[in-house]
Amino acid sequence: MTLQSMPLLSPFSPFSPFSDVGRMVRRLVRSPWTLLLSVGLAVGLAACAADSEEHDEDHDHDDHAYHRLTTWDDELEAFARFEVHEGSGRIEGTLYLTVEGDPLARPDDDAEIGWIRLGPAGDGDETPLTLRSAGTADFELFFGERDQATLHTGLRLNGDERELELGTVPRTAEPPELAEVELRIYGKENQWLLPFAVAEAERRSVDRTARGSGRMEPDPRYALSVTAPVEGEVVGGTDRFRVATGAHVGSGDPLLELAPSLTGDGSWVGARTAYLQARDAFQRAQRLREADAISVADFQERQREYEVRRAGYERLTGGLGQSGIGIEDGGDILHLNSARAGVVTRVHAAPGRRVAEGEPLLELHDPGRLQLEAFVHPGDMDRLGPVHAIEVATGREEWLTFGEDAFEPLGTRGAYDASGTRLRLAFGLAGAEALRVGQPVQVILRSPGDEEGVAVPRSALFDEHSHKVVFVQHAGDQFERRVVEVGATTAQWATITQGLEAGERVVVQGTYPLHLVTADIELDHGHDH
Repeated sequence: MTLQSMPLLSPFSPFSPFSDVGRMVRRLVRSPWTLLLSVGLAVGLAACAADSEEHDEDHDHDDHAYHRLTTWDDELEAFARFEVHEGSGRIEGTLYLTVEGDPLARPDDDAEIGWIRLGPAGDGDETPLTLRSAGTADFELFFGERDQATLHTGLRLNGDERELELGTVPRTAEPPELAEVELRIYGKENQWLLPFAVAEAERRSVDRTARGSGRMEPDPRYALSVTAPVEGEVVGGTDRFRVATGAHVGSGDPLLELAPSLTGDGSWVGARTAYLQARDAFQRAQRLREADAISVADFQERQREYEVRRAGYERLTGGLGQSGIGIEDGGDILHLNSARAGVVTRVHAAPGRRVAEGEPLLELHDPGRLQLEAFVHPGDMDRLGPVHAIEVATGREEWLTFGEDAFEPLGTRGAYDASGTRLRLAFGLAGAEALRVGQPVQVILRSPGDEEGVAVPRSALFDEHSHKVVFVQHAGDQFERRVVEVGATTAQWATITQGLEAGERVVVQGTYPLHLVTADIELDHGHDH
């Protein structure tokens, strides 16, 4: 555990070691120092307060040199921020406890949440911990005869007891050693006010990638062209023309209405009249046959004629058919309903327009089955290898990932795009409901990587004009703004080729406030870490 520290630039709620002289004297009795030293210290303080005009201008009791110890244990962060008082042999400060990014909640009964100890078990100075507010507990501990001691804390969380070692504390009152880089303070209270998260950089294999742009189109294999079942006229009126481009329809939902032509080839009236006449003739033949007033041959002739006419009629009105619609016979009006769920891609027929049998009326597509047209540089594809995943951006830093079972390569559509510099590739996507037809997208094609390197979640990267920045956490409230070199990047992960080591902690959520806090730091682009 490394002690990282620096003087606080903007201290909040400092702990004055001399706020209660009486309490100081009582606590000093526990130390090896004599009562005489305590009295002398109190007299010195009184003199300091009585003759402030003779102070050196650099002497400031509020200019505290805070020490910091931080440890992480899965979802728990314990951060101790404290002062060391060599003369009295004690440390005084606050323990900040964060669980999954939020401050540890106070118990309803304000009960003790655990303990904190300076020194070995059974011999070090130990005191109970009580939260004065969510996530914060004040403490004061003594070294005894030791020149240095280890700070421990024990916590009761969700019925379990956990003991953490925060690190070693020297007794010297010298200011804590400063880091070699410029650090800035971003207080725990501020972190708790917004979504804030930190993760370790780790060694892992990140996929090789090829980046490009693209556009979403209907997948023709899962699209449907709705055609006119008979010759007629599309009925106008806002209450009858039911659909528009982009509308979602379910199976059986109304699409539009058609007034069939009275005459001509494919006339609905002719087919319907022929069916009704054949039906009536067959019903009479049934009654005559029951009365033995018609021959078997005549009866069978009426039956065959009826079945033929009925088949022709039901071909138009019964179910899906090849036209992709269901038809309800409204007499002089045909109600056309969708035969499947989908989204209207295009409408061909306007109200009042006459259409012939088989003429397109509108087109539907399955919103979960779309086609991606991706434009990628040929050189990137040559280095990529077989694609095993596709990532599509649905918004700013919002990505959908399609694994091998959710996309299908459909080949190259033309050698290059209009600029003559990129390949035009097509992929069928399943489960694409979050995308829409005509939507321009960013695309990342991935193939398995074969080299391991330092990687961080992509959300840790902050765009700083011409370079990438990460915010490295040195202690619970201390952060470094660092320029890094980035290699292969997917929607989830980014390879860091220079500037970061595995095990260092970087901010992965809440980077913008740190950008504001550290924006005036001059970054060295050429140094090695």
